Amino acid sequence: MVGTSTSFTKERAPCGRRVVGSRYHEADGSGMVCDDVHYACGCRELVHQFHDGNCRTRIIRHDGKVLLNELSAEHAE
Repeated sequence: MVGTSTSFTKERAPCGRRVVGSRYHEADGSGMVCDDVHYACGCRELVHQFHDGNCRTRIIRHDGKVLLNELSAEHAE
């Protein structure tokens, strides 16, 4: 997998502050996708989609408080 990292300015972090940061995106073309956002204040948003369709989402505030930690299952019918 080849990933790309980009910087951004003045985006709203999970804590509500508008700060700079970086976004890392990686995909293998077969369903595995990683999107990780790191804000200058220390907040983080992590979204990892797996080959089976499951998606893990974590949002962590700069003080370490977990705002969201969710695993959603994708069911094909």
